[in-house]
Amino acid sequence: MSHAQFILVRETTDMVLRRLEGLPPSARTEQLRASVQDCMQEAEMWSAGLPRGRELELLAKRLFILHVETTKLERDTFLARSAAATA
Repeated sequence: MSHAQFILVRETTDMVLRRLEGLPPSARTEQLRASVQDCMQEAEMWSAGLPRGRELELLAKRLFILHVETTKLERDTFLARSAAATA
């Protein structure tokens, strides 16, 4: 993995983890946090050697899915808080 690719993965995982920290604790946030950490560990293993293109593609897809799932969780949390505030 090139240095630039590793930095991109690191920044992406850090961003998702920061967003998860802003959410209330739940089984889903813990599940997403563990998945993000798995992605980072996978990328760190590649620092010694170059991964195949397919491996990078799969990691990018996993990170994108984690980003989308985090966004959904943020939205659901916001809607629940809004509903509670108007009740």
